[in-house]
Amino acid sequence: MKTLDVSYEAMGARTARFDDYAGAEREGARADAVRALWGGQLVALMGARNTHGRFAEPRVPSPARACTGYAAWEAGRGSLPYRNPDAMENILCLAGTLRVRFGPDLTHEIRLGRFDMLSIPADVLHEVSCHGADGAKALLLLNGEPDCAYPAVFPGPLPTAVDARELAALNARVEPGRGREVDPDMMAQRVTRFATLVPYKRALNARSAIPAEATEWLTASSVFPLLVPEGHVGRSQDAPLKGGPGLYVAIAECVPDDGPLPHAHFDTQESFFVLDGEWDITWGFEDEYRLPVRAFDLVGVPTGAMRSFRNTGRETARLFVIIQGQERMSDTVVYSPEVGKEVSRRFGPEVVEAFRKVNITFDAERA
Repeated sequence: MKTLDVSYEAMGARTARFDDYAGAEREGARADAVRALWGGQLVALMGARNTHGRFAEPRVPSPARACTGYAAWEAGRGSLPYRNPDAMENILCLAGTLRVRFGPDLTHEIRLGRFDMLSIPADVLHEVSCHGADGAKALLLLNGEPDCAYPAVFPGPLPTAVDARELAALNARVEPGRGREVDPDMMAQRVTRFATLVPYKRALNARSAIPAEATEWLTASSVFPLLVPEGHVGRSQDAPLKGGPGLYVAIAECVPDDGPLPHAHFDTQESFFVLDGEWDITWGFEDEYRLPVRAFDLVGVPTGAMRSFRNTGRETARLFVIIQGQERMSDTVVYSPEVGKEVSRRFGPEVVEAFRKVNITFDAERA
Protein backbone atom coordinates (compact mmCIF):
# COMPACT_ATOMS: atom_id res chain seq x y z
CA MET A 1 0.00 0.00 0.00
CA LYS A 2 1.35 3.40 -0.99
CA THR A 3 1.70 5.84 1.91
CA LEU A 4 0.86 9.54 1.89
CA ASP A 5 3.51 12.26 2.03
CA VAL A 6 2.49 15.11 4.39
CA SER A 7 4.28 18.46 4.78
CA TYR A 8 4.90 20.41 7.97
CA GLU A 9 2.44 23.03 6.73
CA ALA A 10 -0.30 20.44 6.19
CA MET A 11 0.23 18.91 9.61
CA GLY A 12 0.28 22.32 11.22
CA ALA A 13 -3.23 22.88 9.88
CA ARG A 14 -4.25 19.66 11.62
CA THR A 15 -2.89 20.65 15.05
CA ALA A 16 -4.65 22.41 17.94
CA ARG A 17 -2.34 23.78 20.64
CA PHE A 18 -3.74 24.09 24.15
CA ASP A 19 -2.02 27.43 24.62
CA ASP A 20 -3.95 28.73 21.61
CA TYR A 21 -7.41 27.38 22.35
CA ALA A 22 -7.45 27.43 26.17
CA GLY A 23 -8.26 31.14 26.22
CA ALA A 24 -10.47 31.09 23.14
CA GLU A 25 -14.16 31.89 23.13
CA ARG A 26 -14.23 33.47 26.57
CA GLU A 27 -15.84 36.69 25.39
CA GLY A 28 -18.78 37.57 23.20
CA ALA A 29 -22.41 36.58 22.92
CA ARG A 30 -21.65 32.97 21.99
CA ALA A 31 -19.34 32.49 24.99
CA ASP A 32 -21.97 34.03 27.29
CA ALA A 33 -24.61 31.66 25.93
CA VAL A 34 -22.30 28.65 26.31
CA ARG A 35 -21.57 29.60 29.94
CA ALA A 36 -25.28 30.02 30.63
CA LEU A 37 -26.11 26.59 29.15
CA TRP A 38 -23.03 24.47 29.85
CA GLY A 39 -21.65 26.35 32.85
CA GLY A 40 -18.14 26.91 31.57
CA GLN A 41 -15.95 26.93 28.49
CA LEU A 42 -16.66 24.76 25.45
CA VAL A 43 -14.26 24.72 22.47
CA ALA A 44 -14.81 22.83 19.21
CA LEU A 45 -11.57 20.90 18.63
CA MET A 46 -12.21 18.34 15.90
CA GLY A 47 -14.99 17.44 13.49
CA ALA A 48 -16.22 17.57 9.93
CA ARG A 49 -15.92 21.00 8.35
CA ASN A 50 -19.71 21.28 8.00
CA THR A 51 -20.39 20.55 11.69
CA HIS A 52 -22.98 22.94 13.13
CA GLY A 53 -23.93 24.30 16.53
CA ARG A 54 -21.70 24.16 19.56
CA PHE A 55 -19.07 22.16 17.64
CA ALA A 56 -19.00 24.45 14.60
CA GLU A 57 -15.69 25.58 13.06
CA PRO A 58 -13.51 22.84 14.60
CA ARG A 59 -9.79 23.49 14.68
CA VAL A 60 -8.84 20.05 13.29
CA PRO A 61 -10.73 18.33 10.45
CA SER A 62 -11.96 14.76 10.78
CA PRO A 63 -14.37 12.35 9.10
CA ALA A 64 -18.08 12.67 9.75
CA ARG A 65 -19.91 10.67 12.45
CA ALA A 66 -17.98 12.09 15.41
CA CYS A 67 -16.84 15.43 16.81
CA THR A 68 -14.62 16.37 19.74
CA GLY A 69 -14.76 19.33 22.11
CA TYR A 70 -12.83 20.58 25.13
CA ALA A 71 -14.76 21.72 28.21
CA ALA A 72 -13.63 23.43 31.42
CA TRP A 73 -15.53 24.39 34.57
CA GLU A 74 -14.67 26.41 37.64
CA ALA A 75 -15.39 24.97 41.06
CA GLY A 76 -19.10 24.58 41.69
CA ARG A 77 -20.11 25.21 38.07
CA GLY A 78 -21.85 22.88 35.66
CA SER A 79 -24.24 22.50 32.78
CA LEU A 80 -28.01 22.75 32.73
CA PRO A 81 -29.76 19.42 32.13
CA TYR A 82 -29.68 18.53 28.42
CA ARG A 83 -29.81 15.57 26.06
CA ASN A 84 -28.37 14.74 22.66
CA PRO A 85 -31.36 13.34 20.75
CA ASP A 86 -29.36 11.66 17.99
CA ALA A 87 -25.81 11.22 19.29
CA MET A 88 -23.94 9.31 21.98
CA GLU A 89 -21.82 11.53 24.22
CA ASN A 90 -18.55 10.22 25.66
CA ILE A 91 -17.17 12.29 28.54
CA LEU A 92 -13.49 11.80 29.39
CA CYS A 93 -12.38 13.52 32.60
CA LEU A 94 -9.05 15.27 32.04
CA ALA A 95 -8.55 16.96 35.42
CA GLY A 96 -10.45 17.34 38.67
CA THR A 97 -13.60 15.39 39.47
CA LEU A 98 -16.83 15.44 37.48
CA ARG A 99 -20.32 14.64 38.70
CA VAL A 100 -22.75 13.46 36.03
CA ARG A 101 -26.41 13.28 37.06
CA PHE A 102 -28.71 11.48 34.64
CA GLY A 103 -32.20 10.14 33.98
CA PRO A 104 -35.54 11.91 33.40
CA ASP A 105 -35.50 13.28 36.95
CA LEU A 106 -31.68 13.37 37.33
CA THR A 107 -31.98 11.00 40.28
CA HIS A 108 -28.85 8.97 39.48
CA GLU A 109 -25.23 10.09 39.41
CA ILE A 110 -21.78 8.90 38.43
CA ARG A 111 -18.51 10.55 39.41
CA LEU A 112 -15.50 10.55 37.16
CA GLY A 113 -11.89 10.95 38.20
CA ARG A 114 -8.87 11.68 36.05
CA PHE A 115 -8.93 9.69 32.77
CA ASP A 116 -12.21 7.96 33.61
CA MET A 117 -14.79 8.00 30.79
CA LEU A 118 -18.60 7.73 30.72
CA SER A 119 -20.45 6.85 27.51
CA ILE A 120 -24.00 8.28 27.55
CA PRO A 121 -26.52 6.84 25.06
CA ALA A 122 -28.49 9.18 22.81
CA ASP A 123 -31.52 10.97 24.28
CA VAL A 124 -30.55 10.48 27.93
CA LEU A 125 -31.04 13.65 29.98
CA HIS A 126 -27.92 14.53 31.95
CA GLU A 127 -26.00 17.38 33.53
CA VAL A 128 -22.24 17.65 34.05
CA SER A 129 -20.66 19.62 36.89
CA CYS A 130 -17.34 20.15 38.62
CA HIS A 131 -17.19 18.34 41.95
CA GLY A 132 -14.18 19.77 43.74
CA ALA A 133 -12.42 22.97 44.68
CA ASP A 134 -9.89 23.14 41.85
CA GLY A 135 -12.09 23.13 38.77
CA ALA A 136 -12.40 20.37 36.20
CA LYS A 137 -11.66 19.72 32.54
CA ALA A 138 -13.07 17.19 30.11
CA LEU A 139 -12.99 15.99 26.53
CA LEU A 140 -16.43 15.50 24.97
CA LEU A 141 -16.77 13.13 22.01
CA LEU A 142 -20.12 12.86 20.26
CA ASN A 143 -20.89 10.00 17.88
CA GLY A 144 -23.89 10.20 15.52
CA GLU A 145 -25.05 9.69 11.95
CA PRO A 146 -22.92 11.01 9.04
CA ASP A 147 -25.18 14.05 8.64
CA CYS A 148 -25.69 14.61 12.38
CA ALA A 149 -25.76 18.28 13.36
CA TYR A 150 -25.36 17.45 17.08
CA PRO A 151 -28.37 19.33 18.43
CA ALA A 152 -28.74 19.80 22.19
CA VAL A 153 -32.20 19.75 23.78
CA PHE A 154 -32.93 21.45 27.11
CA PRO A 155 -36.16 20.85 29.06
CA GLY A 156 -36.19 24.52 30.13
CA PRO A 157 -36.68 27.06 31.36
CA LEU A 158 -33.48 28.73 30.17
CA PRO A 159 -31.69 31.73 31.65
CA THR A 160 -32.83 35.06 30.24
CA ALA A 161 -29.22 35.68 29.14
CA VAL A 162 -29.73 33.19 26.29
CA ASP A 163 -31.69 34.73 23.43
CA ALA A 164 -33.31 32.85 20.56
CA ARG A 165 -30.60 33.81 18.07
CA GLU A 166 -27.74 32.44 20.18
CA LEU A 167 -29.74 29.33 21.01
CA ALA A 168 -30.21 28.65 17.30
CA ALA A 169 -26.53 29.35 16.57
CA LEU A 170 -25.60 26.65 19.10
CA ASN A 171 -28.10 24.26 17.46
CA ALA A 172 -29.90 24.05 20.78
CA ARG A 173 -33.61 24.13 21.51
CA VAL A 174 -36.11 23.83 24.34
CA GLU A 175 -38.55 20.90 24.44
CA PRO A 176 -40.68 19.75 27.39
CA GLY A 177 -39.72 16.04 27.17
CA ARG A 178 -37.07 14.69 29.53
CA GLY A 179 -35.57 11.94 27.41
CA ARG A 180 -35.53 8.19 27.69
CA GLU A 181 -35.66 6.10 30.81
CA VAL A 182 -32.29 4.60 31.65
CA ASP A 183 -31.20 1.74 33.88
CA PRO A 184 -28.59 3.04 36.39
CA ASP A 185 -26.90 -0.38 36.47
CA MET A 186 -26.52 -0.24 32.67
CA MET A 187 -25.05 3.25 32.94
CA ALA A 188 -22.59 2.07 35.58
CA GLN A 189 -21.38 -0.48 33.06
CA ARG A 190 -20.76 2.33 30.56
CA VAL A 191 -17.93 3.75 32.67
CA THR A 192 -14.28 2.94 32.08
CA ARG A 193 -12.11 3.48 35.13
CA PHE A 194 -8.52 4.23 34.22
CA ALA A 195 -7.22 2.34 37.26
CA THR A 196 -8.79 -0.93 36.05
CA LEU A 197 -8.11 -0.82 32.29
CA VAL A 198 -6.57 -3.86 30.60
CA PRO A 199 -4.07 -3.43 27.71
CA TYR A 200 -4.94 -5.21 24.47
CA LYS A 201 -1.58 -7.02 24.37
CA ARG A 202 -3.03 -9.34 27.02
CA ALA A 203 -6.22 -9.94 25.05
CA LEU A 204 -4.28 -10.63 21.84
CA ASN A 205 -2.06 -13.07 23.67
CA ALA A 206 -5.06 -14.92 25.11
CA ARG A 207 -7.23 -14.83 21.98
CA SER A 208 -4.73 -15.03 19.11
CA ALA A 209 -1.59 -16.47 20.73
CA ILE A 210 0.32 -13.31 19.80
CA PRO A 211 3.14 -12.83 22.34
CA ALA A 212 2.64 -9.72 24.44
CA GLU A 213 6.28 -8.85 23.70
CA ALA A 214 5.53 -8.77 19.96
CA THR A 215 2.56 -6.44 20.41
CA GLU A 216 4.53 -4.17 22.71
CA TRP A 217 7.45 -4.02 20.26
CA LEU A 218 5.15 -2.93 17.42
CA THR A 219 2.89 -0.62 19.37
CA ALA A 220 3.17 1.27 22.66
CA SER A 221 4.12 0.02 26.11
CA SER A 222 0.40 -0.49 26.71
CA VAL A 223 -2.73 0.37 24.70
CA PHE A 224 -6.02 0.37 26.61
CA PRO A 225 -9.08 0.21 24.32
CA LEU A 226 -12.07 2.06 25.77
CA LEU A 227 -14.77 2.01 23.10
CA VAL A 228 -15.21 0.37 19.69
CA PRO A 229 -18.19 0.14 17.32
CA GLU A 230 -20.67 -2.65 17.98
CA GLY A 231 -19.50 -5.75 16.09
CA HIS A 232 -15.99 -4.42 15.47
CA VAL A 233 -13.41 -7.14 14.75
CA GLY A 234 -9.71 -6.52 15.29
CA ARG A 235 -7.06 -5.95 17.90
CA SER A 236 -9.36 -3.76 20.06
CA GLN A 237 -12.54 -5.83 19.83
CA ASP A 238 -12.42 -6.64 23.55
CA ALA A 239 -12.86 -2.98 24.52
CA PRO A 240 -15.22 -2.67 27.51
CA LEU A 241 -17.63 -0.25 25.75
CA LYS A 242 -19.47 -0.64 22.45
CA GLY A 243 -20.67 2.36 20.49
CA GLY A 244 -21.87 3.41 17.06
CA PRO A 245 -20.05 3.18 13.72
CA GLY A 246 -17.16 5.45 12.85
CA LEU A 247 -15.42 5.93 16.20
CA TYR A 248 -13.22 4.08 18.58
CA VAL A 249 -10.98 5.41 21.30
CA ALA A 250 -8.11 4.15 23.44
CA ILE A 251 -5.44 5.35 25.84
CA ALA A 252 -1.82 4.68 24.82
CA GLU A 253 0.69 4.61 27.65
CA CYS A 254 4.45 4.74 27.12
CA VAL A 255 7.45 4.66 29.39
CA PRO A 256 10.13 7.28 28.64
CA ASP A 257 11.71 7.04 25.18
CA ASP A 258 9.11 4.53 24.00
CA GLY A 259 6.51 4.50 21.25
CA PRO A 260 5.26 2.41 18.32
CA LEU A 261 7.13 1.74 15.10
CA PRO A 262 6.09 3.86 12.07
CA HIS A 263 2.77 2.67 10.68
CA ALA A 264 -0.20 3.86 8.64
CA HIS A 265 -3.99 3.57 8.89
CA PHE A 266 -5.61 3.26 5.46
CA ASP A 267 -9.33 3.64 6.16
CA THR A 268 -9.30 5.77 9.30
CA GLN A 269 -7.94 9.03 10.68
CA GLU A 270 -5.89 8.60 13.85
CA SER A 271 -5.73 11.61 16.16
CA PHE A 272 -3.64 12.07 19.29
CA PHE A 273 -4.78 14.15 22.26
CA VAL A 274 -2.02 14.50 24.85
CA LEU A 275 -3.27 13.57 28.32
CA ASP A 276 0.00 14.25 30.12
CA GLY A 277 3.75 14.38 29.66
CA GLU A 278 5.90 15.44 26.74
CA TRP A 279 5.75 13.80 23.32
CA ASP A 280 6.96 13.89 19.76
CA ILE A 281 4.41 13.11 17.08
CA THR A 282 6.41 11.92 14.07
CA TRP A 283 5.45 11.11 10.50
CA GLY A 284 7.02 10.08 7.21
CA PHE A 285 8.11 6.63 6.09
CA GLU A 286 11.16 6.80 8.36
CA ASP A 287 9.91 9.39 10.87
CA GLU A 288 11.47 12.23 8.87
CA TYR A 289 9.19 14.85 10.46
CA ARG A 290 8.80 15.68 14.14
CA LEU A 291 6.23 17.77 16.03
CA PRO A 292 6.76 18.27 19.81
CA VAL A 293 3.47 18.36 21.75
CA ARG A 294 2.45 18.81 25.36
CA ALA A 295 -0.59 18.27 27.59
CA PHE A 296 -3.95 18.89 25.90
CA ASP A 297 -2.48 19.47 22.42
CA LEU A 298 -4.31 17.64 19.62
CA VAL A 299 -2.89 16.34 16.31
CA GLY A 300 -5.01 14.69 13.61
CA VAL A 301 -2.89 12.50 11.31
CA PRO A 302 -4.50 11.99 7.88
CA THR A 303 -5.42 8.61 6.46
CA GLY A 304 -2.54 6.86 4.70
CA ALA A 305 0.35 8.77 6.30
CA MET A 306 3.04 6.84 8.15
CA ARG A 307 3.13 8.05 11.74
CA SER A 308 4.39 7.32 15.22
CA PHE A 309 4.74 8.93 18.64
CA ARG A 310 7.37 8.87 21.36
CA ASN A 311 7.38 9.80 25.02
CA THR A 312 10.18 12.37 25.32
CA GLY A 313 9.65 13.10 29.02
CA ARG A 314 11.08 11.51 32.15
CA GLU A 315 7.91 9.85 33.41
CA THR A 316 5.40 7.36 32.03
CA ALA A 317 2.83 9.35 30.06
CA ARG A 318 -0.38 8.88 28.08
CA LEU A 319 -2.13 9.85 24.86
CA PHE A 320 -5.83 9.64 24.15
CA VAL A 321 -6.10 8.04 20.69
CA ILE A 322 -9.19 8.84 18.60
CA ILE A 323 -9.74 6.71 15.49
CA GLN A 324 -12.47 7.77 13.06
CA GLY A 325 -13.73 6.29 9.82
CA GLN A 326 -16.79 5.41 7.83
CA GLU A 327 -19.65 2.97 8.36
CA ARG A 328 -17.60 -0.24 8.43
CA MET A 329 -14.02 0.71 9.15
CA SER A 330 -11.57 -2.16 9.45
CA ASP A 331 -8.82 0.12 10.81
CA THR A 332 -6.11 -1.94 9.15
CA VAL A 333 -2.70 -0.90 10.48
CA VAL A 334 0.19 -1.26 8.03
CA TYR A 335 3.91 -1.46 8.80
CA SER A 336 6.81 -1.74 6.36
CA PRO A 337 7.90 -5.13 4.93
CA GLU A 338 11.16 -4.81 6.87
CA VAL A 339 9.21 -4.73 10.13
CA GLY A 340 7.35 -7.85 9.06
CA LYS A 341 10.62 -9.64 8.42
CA GLU A 342 11.86 -8.67 11.87
CA VAL A 343 8.64 -9.91 13.49
CA SER A 344 9.09 -13.22 11.67
CA ARG A 345 12.73 -13.46 12.75
CA ARG A 346 12.05 -12.61 16.41
CA PHE A 347 8.74 -14.34 16.99
CA GLY A 348 8.13 -16.68 14.05
CA PRO A 349 6.18 -16.50 10.76
CA GLU A 350 3.05 -17.75 12.51
CA VAL A 351 2.96 -14.49 14.50
CA VAL A 352 3.02 -12.47 11.27
CA GLU A 353 -0.05 -14.44 10.14
CA ALA A 354 -1.73 -13.98 13.52
CA PHE A 355 -1.23 -10.22 13.28
CA ARG A 356 -2.81 -10.24 9.80
CA LYS A 357 -5.95 -11.82 11.23
CA VAL A 358 -6.39 -8.82 13.56
CA ASN A 359 -5.81 -6.31 10.72
CA ILE A 360 -2.10 -5.64 11.28
CA THR A 361 -0.13 -6.14 8.05
CA PHE A 362 3.37 -5.45 6.73
CA ASP A 363 3.02 -4.12 3.18
CA ALA A 364 3.41 -0.35 3.45
CA GLU A 365 5.28 1.23 0.53
CA ARG A 366 7.08 4.56 0.38
CA ALA A 367 5.05 7.33 -1.24
